[in-house]
Amino acid sequence: MKRFFLSILVASGLLAPGQSFAESRFVYLSAGGSVTVYEVDLDSGKLSEIQTNPGAGLTAISSDQKLLYRVGGKEVESYRIQKNGMLRSLGKSPTEARAGYLGLDATNRYLAGSNYGGGSVAMWSIGEDGVAIGEPVAELSLEKAAHSSLFSPGNSFLLVPATTPNRVFQIAFDEEKGTLAPAENPFVSGPTGEDTAQQPRHIVFHPNGKIAYTSQERESPGVAVWSWDEKKGELTLIQNLISFPDGFEGTITTADLHLTPDAKFLYLSNRDLTDRKALTGSSSLVGYRVNPEDFTLTEIGHTPCPQILRGFAIDRAGEYLYAAGQVAAKLEVFRIDPETGSLTSIQMLDTGKGPNWVQCVTKP
Repeated sequence: MKRFFLSILVASGLLAPGQSFAESRFVYLSAGGSVTVYEVDLDSGKLSEIQTNPGAGLTAISSDQKLLYRVGGKEVESYRIQKNGMLRSLGKSPTEARAGYLGLDATNRYLAGSNYGGGSVAMWSIGEDGVAIGEPVAELSLEKAAHSSLFSPGNSFLLVPATTPNRVFQIAFDEEKGTLAPAENPFVSGPTGEDTAQQPRHIVFHPNGKIAYTSQERESPGVAVWSWDEKKGELTLIQNLISFPDGFEGTITTADLHLTPDAKFLYLSNRDLTDRKALTGSSSLVGYRVNPEDFTLTEIGHTPCPQILRGFAIDRAGEYLYAAGQVAAKLEVFRIDPETGSLTSIQMLDTGKGPNWVQCVTKP
């Protein structure tokens, strides 16, 4: 069938004789003070290491998948993502601003990062050459435990979930001026009371731009579903689910969450913090099916993963999920069943110390 398809493309002039019709996929992992590049075997889904770039920190990738940015160690570094997936540094710039999460705006001209300990958010500008400037163009004080920073679908707001104050800060963003300011409704509070998942940590948007999902770190861990009004810049809670495993008696908190590209499934990282130094435990990926009509969630189940799952990523084809165990120092590769959302482990790799950020790129 593939050969027949290729012959049709050649006959139609869309593909030159002998030209390969294929794509390449790559995974980028921050661990052990480096950013490591892996190439994906398209047949098996397994990873092979092809490059290691020194430099600690968190990463973000431009929407056109041509640039990668790293913030850490008091510097901002910009990389060109080459055709073979390897990174070529475009330069470093010193910065005093710190980040625990990075997000790029829709124009790829601004990079925002939240500061957990400082309770603030900083924004760096990116030049026409793709290089980020180290001195922030905007900084805004919020409250401690600001965990992530994501620009809204319409690029008019920056949303910053903060765990301890149990809030999502709603910040007005002007892409023409490159400014940040508290919105008319500066924050929305998370759920409170017994039997609720509280303290929003990370946030993702549904492709329709009208629904958002947040991981709820504690008191009971879980996930929340929100409606989003881009005009008002305001979230409204519509569902709250607890992800604590049945019968478990230890301590669980959540961290990261991601949707498959078709928004059919959402996955949430459950972290077993009963013993923060244990190399093994009951950390898991919690799967949910997304209702296509009202976008609420129904739990599928828990899949064991490397201990303590800080960050993970889903590739752009929605075929594979890459989970980084921060304490286990492991990266596990899962295949996603497109019909059921179940996860099947296909590879486990050793990593550098404290893997915490995973990114995926597809090159044509």
